[in-house]
Amino acid sequence: MYEYRRRVPTKLQQYFPRTVSGRLMTEWKKALTTTVEAEARKRWYVENERFEAALTLAELLRTNPEDAPASAHIARAKELVRQFGVYPDDAPTLGPQATDADIEVFRAKSRSWNARVSEFTDSLIDTLEDLTEDREQQQRDYDSGRWGQPGYITPRRGLDARDKHLDVALQIISGEVIPPAKHVWRDAVELYIATNKRETNREVEKARRWEVKTRNLLEKFGYAMGGMNKPLDEMERTQIINWLWREYPAAPTRNRYINTFSAVMNCWNRETKEQIYNPFSGLSNKQHEKEEGLTRRSFKPTEWFAYLDAVETSQNIEIKIVGLLMLFTGCRLNEAAGLEVRDLKLNGEMPHVIYRANRIRRMDKNGLERAVPLLPPLIKAFQAYQLPNKPEQAVFSRYGNTKGFDSISVALRKIVRENLQICDPSLVPYSTRHTLIDRARATRSVSITRAEYVVGHKSEGSSAMHRRYGTMTPPRVMLDDLMEIFAVNDWGYYDE
Repeated sequence: MYEYRRRVPTKLQQYFPRTVSGRLMTEWKKALTTTVEAEARKRWYVENERFEAALTLAELLRTNPEDAPASAHIARAKELVRQFGVYPDDAPTLGPQATDADIEVFRAKSRSWNARVSEFTDSLIDTLEDLTEDREQQQRDYDSGRWGQPGYITPRRGLDARDKHLDVALQIISGEVIPPAKHVWRDAVELYIATNKRETNREVEKARRWEVKTRNLLEKFGYAMGGMNKPLDEMERTQIINWLWREYPAAPTRNRYINTFSAVMNCWNRETKEQIYNPFSGLSNKQHEKEEGLTRRSFKPTEWFAYLDAVETSQNIEIKIVGLLMLFTGCRLNEAAGLEVRDLKLNGEMPHVIYRANRIRRMDKNGLERAVPLLPPLIKAFQAYQLPNKPEQAVFSRYGNTKGFDSISVALRKIVRENLQICDPSLVPYSTRHTLIDRARATRSVSITRAEYVVGHKSEGSSAMHRRYGTMTPPRVMLDDLMEIFAVNDWGYYDE
């Protein structure tokens, strides 16, 4: 017989539904009541969704219980009632065609059900009385002689926010009508984050950063609109527009955040039955972004060679090799820094590097997996570098992770700004990618399609080439292209 079991994190136990006796839940257990593996898997996923929902609510109540929406307490209460098998919808029923035998079974089930509900109710009441008893006031009443006098009423204090679901649970099993809570911005935010985390496969560090950054943005907006408990159907488009244009005057930044806010509402409308007007619809303006956006430019010939010299003389061998990979293959920074040992083919007739998804980082959504020949400066640099022994290890022990990508980006930008004394914000290490394309165009013999394939830029032509060759494009073809590209020393007109 299969069952579902998950340990409740210690720091979140006090925010999970308590046991009937009021003890903290240390483990989430549920009998799946089947011996068939295929059916058990289906039921496991259903129960896992319930656990994950409780986990999300626990995180919310841990950070700011007073700000939790009523729907959160209702959800926890329903989970508690279901857990102990006394949810009203699960009460025994009797159909109109019931036989005498069915009636007898119904009576037996009803007696058991009523006993279970009575036991659960008594336990809940005892727990609530214990939680709300004002012992300090009681002690003062005892000291003053009021305690125990005729008509004395035990002093009570308000129920703590984290325990409000217990009171709601009593209302559920007593059959009282609970008005549906108005869904608020926090509900939509939590649903969006949970759904995005489930649907998007990110590296652990990137996932952590994404959630922190997204929460900060969505909470900043929520409090600007009047708080995280702002009902979704009361969002005012005019107020939103005024805030967005005041807070984010730059169109590229404003558009990016508008898209995030709109995604929250779209997720809500997709995942729930309640459809809410999306007040962010149509606010993004691509034309404004195009007019205001900063276009990265290529290196000028003198700048490129000066940057090459600075990279080659770097005392940090890992920074040096990553910089050279970007210079001579036109790759993205995380493609170079995120290499595994197995991605390097340094022995044989044609040394090359394979840019592909691995456990360190995934390829950019507009990036192609490909194999690129290594030119002499790179081969020489790798010969002076001690690679780790295992194929799955990161080539760069210090920088081969998400945090390392940030560090090496700062180091390479520092070379541009301090060594080359270039303060132009449109020129960054990533400009090596644009430069390679410009040099290819200047050869008049290397097609843009082949140049885009070398740098891994997804376009109609490079995608067709990728479908034809995959990552194993004939190395000689690409080597000849690279030799021609880097033989060019003058690749454009620059307005001084």
